[in-house]
Amino acid sequence: MRYRVSDNIKLPFRLIPAIQEEGKSKVTFNVKVTAQFDADKSATDVVVKVPVPPNTARTNIKVGAGRAKFEPDQKAIVWRIKRFPGGAEFMLQAEVDLMQTTRAKAWSRPPISFNFNVSMFTSSGVYVRYLRVYDKSGYHANRWVRYITRAGQYQIRI
Repeated sequence: MRYRVSDNIKLPFRLIPAIQEEGKSKVTFNVKVTAQFDADKSATDVVVKVPVPPNTARTNIKVGAGRAKFEPDQKAIVWRIKRFPGGAEFMLQAEVDLMQTTRAKAWSRPPISFNFNVSMFTSSGVYVRYLRVYDKSGYHANRWVRYITRAGQYQIRI
């Protein structure tokens, strides 16, 4: 069974970005991610994509967990965390050095995108309480329900 809910949901993560443009040659990123689900659950394959200006020359990145690196083809810092425990809080700090440009066009600041999987957690609060299987052939159904919360279009505006 699959379903989709768009209102009255409990977000599994809270992401707080702080971006400072220091002149025209440097941008500082501080991104804090907090898991807002129980400590007995954990998220897997967490990927946070923090967009950077197109004239990025060099990056200096520090993370509390996982690995992060600048990917020029995506014009973003991609932060990958294999396992994110519930209730945990991790931070990414990055200093981005910019190249000098002749155009004075301002950076549009695209949103930060976020992908993850959380097993045995439902954002909507919908749970299967009762299920009965009728089958005359003698099939024995196992009592097991697998809940998975996946990020669809999880974006945070900067």
